[in-house]
Amino acid sequence: MGLVKAIGITLLLIAYPFLSAYLAKRGFASLELVVFAALTLWRGFQFKKWALRLGSLLLTALLLAGAYYANAYFIWLVPSFAYLWLTVLFGHTLWSPPSLCERLVRLQYPDFQPGIAEYLREVTWAWTLFFAVNVVVCAVLPAMAGQQAWAVYTGLVVYLLMGLLGVGEWFYRHKRFPDMEIPPAMETFKFMAMNGHKVFKGISS
Repeated sequence: MGLVKAIGITLLLIAYPFLSAYLAKRGFASLELVVFAALTLWRGFQFKKWALRLGSLLLTALLLAGAYYANAYFIWLVPSFAYLWLTVLFGHTLWSPPSLCERLVRLQYPDFQPGIAEYLREVTWAWTLFFAVNVVVCAVLPAMAGQQAWAVYTGLVVYLLMGLLGVGEWFYRHKRFPDMEIPPAMETFKFMAMNGHKVFKGISS
């Protein structure tokens, strides 16, 4: 069930940009923003940290303001909000170690050789910067290149870039740690898809 849920969420994220463009053209921008505002508020009440609750409330208010003024541009900003959340989440663990990537790896391998924790911190930095750049890219694309370019980038290109970053790291890991036994990439992906949520719950609770 965990893998099926992960696949379902992934498909929804991929379909979102194209669905958003379709709904916005037909005047349903406000309805979509209200739905996201409700989901954000519901998720916010589940946080135990006051800062995360406050952030969720502010984001909910911003989405509702966009819905009230029927501003479709707020729809194009939703991916930027998501990447901002990921930037904060990954960045938070750089100042409050262990890093997020180390926490993920320890789910599968509780103990590993010296030097790996430092390497995983570097990987966390790379992902933090990647998400931070995408906050800006996803926000300016609709205004500078149009909605179609935004939909293609947020629904396809950004995931290809994520895949390249992940595959590149996997090959680099072999080069940097030639004597370390590294499981197949698909085996790791399946494990993380089914168990990765445990790390995110631990950070946000």
